[in-house]
Amino acid sequence: MPYLPVATSDNAVSPGEAYLEHTPVLTAHAGTQPDLFLRWNRIPLSAASVDVVVHLHGFSQEGGAMLLAEKVARSGLDLAGRTRPTLAMLPRGNWIRHYYYDFPALLAGGVDRLIQYGLHQFGQAIGSAGLAMDRFILSVHSGGGMPAVDIIAGAQHPPDEFYVFDGLYGRDPATGEPLRGLEVIDNWLRDRLRHEPERPGALRVIYIEQQTGPFSRAVADLISRHLAAVEPALAGHLSRSYRVELARIQHSQIARYCQPRLLAAADTEFNWLE
Repeated sequence: MPYLPVATSDNAVSPGEAYLEHTPVLTAHAGTQPDLFLRWNRIPLSAASVDVVVHLHGFSQEGGAMLLAEKVARSGLDLAGRTRPTLAMLPRGNWIRHYYYDFPALLAGGVDRLIQYGLHQFGQAIGSAGLAMDRFILSVHSGGGMPAVDIIAGAQHPPDEFYVFDGLYGRDPATGEPLRGLEVIDNWLRDRLRHEPERPGALRVIYIEQQTGPFSRAVADLISRHLAAVEPALAGHLSRSYRVELARIQHSQIARYCQPRLLAAADTEFNWLE
């Protein structure tokens, strides 16, 4: 069984992290070991469930030799500002060629299997074998964006919150369908808003025009259309958690800067000058 360095105090698991190797769900992914990173905040030993964050990394100039620690450092998976018990996971993607990565093992419900595996390993380490997931947060940076759209399409448990850090590049224009996948976000958003405000969620897209402008702006149009059908007072509230905005920092720093703030508060306002 993988070793998780879990420490406890005051009837709770202390914040910690661990790297796991040879994750069964990720066996088909080409790349280095370890292939899964876990991080958790303070979690009461009595907790029956935790929130789960899955972060998908982007491309790497290191190609197939990329170490997962490279992506951990840039991910922004900082749980210090989060009060809800949370387990974060960062799986290594599948190296295709050059600097390209994708996540085929997480398609068709694979992300659900990854979450169950992570929960099982963590639950065993803390003596809570039946640990369940409450909220699901999916975050992506750069080249992880379009795979995430396909992952949502096949997920048994779609995310409650979806954070995209300059990752909606769209499809190859040669296919004639550069915006393919927009319908997935449209359907997810429609279903997600049905649970508001009783079970709040979020869709935050931060983009750079030259990189991911067309698809990101198309998502902004979807949000506007859906919120227009919501009661005005509620729509005004939701518009803080469901929105698309331009980044004011460089591409490589967007997840590192934005994600900790979003994990602390989904409706956060970014102060790009700080």
